Amino acid sequence: MIKRILILFLLPAVLNAQDVLTIEDAIKVGLEKNYAVLISKNDKDITKAQNNFGAAGMSPTVSLNAAVNLANVNSHQEFSSGQIQDRTGAQSNNTGASINFNWIVFDGLRMFAIKKRLNQTEQLSALQLKQQMENTVYNIILAYYDIARINRLIKTSQQNLSIYEEREKLAKLRLEIGSDSKVDLLLTQSDQNKAKSDLLKLQQQLLAAKVNLNTLMARPVDVDFKTSDSIVLNYDPNYDELKKSTLKNSSAILISIQNELIAEQSIKESRSTILPQVQLNAAYNFTRNQSQAGFVFLNRQTGLNYGVSASWLLFNGGRNAKLTKERQLRLLSQKDLTEMYKQQIDAIAYINYQNFITNKQILKLEQENLTGSQELLTISMERYKIGKANLLETKETQRNLEDAQTRYINALYDSKRSETELLRANGALIK
Repeated sequence: MIKRILILFLLPAVLNAQDVLTIEDAIKVGLEKNYAVLISKNDKDITKAQNNFGAAGMSPTVSLNAAVNLANVNSHQEFSSGQIQDRTGAQSNNTGASINFNWIVFDGLRMFAIKKRLNQTEQLSALQLKQQMENTVYNIILAYYDIARINRLIKTSQQNLSIYEEREKLAKLRLEIGSDSKVDLLLTQSDQNKAKSDLLKLQQQLLAAKVNLNTLMARPVDVDFKTSDSIVLNYDPNYDELKKSTLKNSSAILISIQNELIAEQSIKESRSTILPQVQLNAAYNFTRNQSQAGFVFLNRQTGLNYGVSASWLLFNGGRNAKLTKERQLRLLSQKDLTEMYKQQIDAIAYINYQNFITNKQILKLEQENLTGSQELLTISMERYKIGKANLLETKETQRNLEDAQTRYINALYDSKRSETELLRANGALIK
């Protein structure tokens, strides 16, 4: 029976495929429904909508204006000829309409700098979306394999409970035949109750882990599901290649570089004021004035007018020069920030790589230790059955196996965490 339990521990769980939530499905649902990802997608769409020639000031403006004014007045007029004219309730109306066209054809190249900045801002939002997606995938992977870890701990705990049950049967049998005292039975039952309590705690942890994953996938927290219990390591990076690709693909570095490009365009925008601005103007006007008082009873005009206007700001108290200086300093700060990110991410990649190598070594040791502990417990239980081993020896070997099982499963999860950290730093979680 003990050998059967140990074999079961080494085999992956076999579940109905229809009931299993795979890691691929969890990531897919998370990327489609996670609220942080959706917000980032909306921000990207906003910057895309804002990136147009009109927002950059490259497009002309056309406006239609119209007005009607009515008046009813009493008028008394005395002319130089001596004639006097009085009007009571004299009515007048003025009607006007115009179509106006304005186009700034040169503004010191400011419109081109703005358009480039809008392009780069749109690219920045795409990078920020990718970073958010990477963080979401990272959290989903850790949450998913945390469930797998707890499930494996629960299964080993359930298997260990069957060993306690067998020990209890042996203790009762030996008590009945008088070869042992009741102490062995009571100690076995105490160990069994502790194992049951630990199992209940693991089930609570499993519930919390499932709620966490449901939250990341934007699903109701009480949705139940099964996951695969397998924790497979698929990544085996070379450090030199990892270092190069991390500095090249890290979202944090790419975002900082993109902010540098935006800052450069903002400097060009502020410098544009040292050059003149040229604007084309055109309008088609219609006016009609009618009055019952005065010399002209009706005046109507229609026609097109057009022209070119230019302006040149010569001095404004040095505000633009100060603004340019301020933006140049911001660019320097952004470049320093990029270098800082490179240094930090280089350090993170190095530490994560060393952790990954160390965790794999620990995993190998724990796997060897687990195999030895399983064999030791099998021997100890056989000795206990025939009376060549006492309860304390059996308890110690079983506790040693339980510790080895827990350490092995946790080492496997830690290795997966380190692997996922490297993939995130390398920008490889999202292709």
